[in-house]
Amino acid sequence: MNKLTKAAATAISLTALCVDAALIFLVPELRIKQSQATLAQAAGTTPKTTTQSQSGTGESTAGGSTSSSGAQSSGGSSSSGASSASTGTFKDGTYTGASVSTNRGDFQIKATVSGGKLTAVNVETYPQDPTSQSINSQAIPVYVSEALKAQSSQITLVSGATETYRGFTGSLQDAINQAKGA
Repeated sequence: MNKLTKAAATAISLTALCVDAALIFLVPELRIKQSQATLAQAAGTTPKTTTQSQSGTGESTAGGSTSSSGAQSSGGSSSSGASSASTGTFKDGTYTGASVSTNRGDFQIKATVSGGKLTAVNVETYPQDPTSQSINSQAIPVYVSEALKAQSSQITLVSGATETYRGFTGSLQDAINQAKGA
């Protein structure tokens, strides 16, 4: 092969590599947006990009995280403000779920119960690497909204956000167990 043919083959290989790399990052983003749009359409709302609570004052704060394998619970969980029996399913108060480690990093949820109902779900800790931020910015608002509607951790997985789902639902379930007095 002459030099021109080798250069052309190298250029084609590099172009294919760039296309593959772009697809690795874009396809999950598109799947998340598609899933979010489908869920929003089914609910008759528009997609949200921030965490929310039924009282409209939900917040999300970033926390440090480290990557580990598996979706195992670790760390302690706590509750505060538990008060007298309420009229709903849960005991009023604020409950912090266990830190749940996933392949992407750690997740920790704080759930607020008022009037016996889950009224706010805040994601206190979640992975902050660029890929996770892209996924979490789309998936977490959907998961928060669904958890508040379902009043449980039994929510639908957003395509492309499996690790976020595992961490979110694992920590939320721990907080719900605390609220139930389990």
